[in-house]
Amino acid sequence: MKTKLLFFSTVMIALFFAISSCTSPNPTVGTLTITVYNPSSGALIVGEQVYLATSLTNLKQGIYIRTAWTNNFGLVYFGDLTPGFYFYDTEHWEDYGATQLYAGLDFYVHLYVNTPAVRKK
Repeated sequence: MKTKLLFFSTVMIALFFAISSCTSPNPTVGTLTITVYNPSSGALIVGEQVYLATSLTNLKQGIYIRTAWTNNFGLVYFGDLTPGFYFYDTEHWEDYGATQLYAGLDFYVHLYVNTPAVRKK
């Protein structure tokens, strides 16, 4: 009887670990996709460099954690990012935005640009 109980317990423990290894762990990062859009002209902004920073001060001082260019749909994708606040801006426009990212979520935001930059950043 003890042998059967030991065998049954071993099988149950092995089954528990097999099932728990099939589920993915809680994600620790989020993603951010930004669409750059000019509402006054109705145009998506294609080929625009987008800057990403962890604070408004860093953004204004040119201290970026990532940069990327918008694609043919006006989108720029910033992959895995740790949870927190992020500020974003573009090369040829003065307008900027901010968002808070959470772990395990994909964020999609719009940056509406209206003010052309008077100087190149």
